[in-house]
This record gives sequence, C-alpha cells and structure tokens, in this order.
Amino acid sequence: MTPEVTLDVDNITKTFTNVRAVDGLSFSAKSGTVFGLLGPNGAGKTTTIRMVLDIIVPDSGAVRWQGKTVDGDIRRTFGYLPEERGLYPKMKVRDQLMFLAQLHGLSAVDAKKTIEDLATQLSLTEHLEKAPQELSKGNQQKVQFIAAVVHAPPLLVLDEPFSGFDPVNVEVVKNSIRQLVAAETTVLLSSHRMEQVEELCEDVCIIDRSRAVQSGNLREIKRNWPDRFIRMTQLPNTDFLKDFPGASVLPSRNGYLDVKLPSGHAPAELARAAIASGPLDHFEVVEPSLNDIYLAAVKPEQTT
Repeated sequence: MTPEVTLDVDNITKTFTNVRAVDGLSFSAKSGTVFGLLGPNGAGKTTTIRMVLDIIVPDSGAVRWQGKTVDGDIRRTFGYLPEERGLYPKMKVRDQLMFLAQLHGLSAVDAKKTIEDLATQLSLTEHLEKAPQELSKGNQQKVQFIAAVVHAPPLLVLDEPFSGFDPVNVEVVKNSIRQLVAAETTVLLSSHRMEQVEELCEDVCIIDRSRAVQSGNLREIKRNWPDRFIRMTQLPNTDFLKDFPGASVLPSRNGYLDVKLPSGHAPAELARAAIASGPLDHFEVVEPSLNDIYLAAVKPEQTT
C-alpha cells in the first residue's frame, strides 16, 4: 500500500527585500518516510523550513498538511529540532522537558513516563537531573531531540540533527528516527551528512540558489542517472581510459580503481579494455552515491 502524502509544499516563493530566498519550490513528503532537504549554505533550506513551520508566510504558493494549509493550530502538533541550541542552560533537563511536554498537552504522568522512556532509548537517563550547561554538545543535542519528539509529532523537522555526535550516538539517533518512522511519523531531514541522509531517506529534494535542482525518489534518481560508476581492480596502467572520452578516475576507496563512465560508453567495452591492460580480478557497475548526485546538481560559487 502506497503511503499517503501528508506534507505538500506547493510552488512556494519568498523574497526578502531584493533577495529571492526560495523560488517556486515544490515537493511532497509521505507518511512514515524520511524526506531529505539538501543544499549548500544560503540555498534556501532554512527559509523553506520556516515556511513549513508557519514561522514565516510564503509570498506565493502554499504549505499543506493532510490537505489543509498549515496554520498555528496545525503547526503546534509538529516537532522541530533546530540547528541552533535552544535550551535553558541552568534549568534541569528533566524540568524543562516536563515543561515542554506539558505545553504540548501531555499530562504530568504521561510526560514523566515518555521522558524516561526516551532518555533510556538515548542513553541520557543519568543526565536528567543535570543542567544543559553541564552536558557535552552531543548530550545537549539529545535533550533537544527529546524535546522535539516528546509529544509524538505527526511531522518531525530535523535541521542538522547529527551535529556534535560521535559515530556511536549517530547510530542511536538514527535508530530513534527509524522508530518514529515505523509509527507513521513523517520526517523532514536537512543535513550536510550525506551518508546519513542516503541511509535514511526515501525521497530527496536538492536546492541550489533558491530553486530545486534535483528532486524525487532517491532509488529512481540513482537508477536513471546518466553516468555509470565502475569499481575494478587497481591496475598499474590506466592508459586504456584514453579510449573512453570523458571517463575520469575518482578518489580511490577500499583499494579499488573507481571510474566515472559517461553515457555513450558501455561498461562491457571498458571491462574488455581493462582485461587487456592487466590482471582484472574485480569489475562491477555501482550506483551513484547521494554525494555524487549532490555534487553534480549543485554548482560551485562563481569567483570574481
């Protein structure tokens, strides 16, 4: 059964004085999935997130949740983890999480249980009686994550959620996101950590200079990508690549020779040329990574 579209961003535009921050942006996120919103700094991601959250209003276009234009009442059901820290530095973690949970309508009993469950899940229980200023950046981020999800929001907006985490805690937070998705939460994720986005997201929208430059189902984007990426045995002589105009050697990973092969060249032809050049034990066509797609879609800033 295909998940229903819950968040619909429809041709939104926003201008500040003479700067077009977002220009005709459209995308849709489905229930129980993670949608990746990607782009360089200044591309319009933060402005888009603020319009989704009804913090600012689009000049044109609309943001809809389950078919209704997002307003204050709908927005209050959402969860939001901003990139910036937003905790009371001297107030005990448990007390401010209780305060925030009750603002969202939870009873004291339900808030206490939910906070304890989430703290256990995120290995934060021993820090509940501390103030945020006593915690590491990673643990402060965990507190903010709990504040964003304590009321089981139908839409969770995450802006750089893995900031400050070591690899172990990145996995802890990813598992928490997966549990929310399994409970049909829609997640809008903005991050520069391509490997985490690729692992979690079903659909993506890459924006650059206020406009969408690549959007859709990530698996389909990879399947339809024009270039082919070849991984083969590291050969001492790569002169055979000269017979494939446009082919380029990529930075080596895991000791293999990685080659980007433009459309118009068949991988089988490259394999035959590589075999003729030397002993070839490994040859495979691999799909492009999200990082490859991002670098192809986002153009570098022009220098003067």
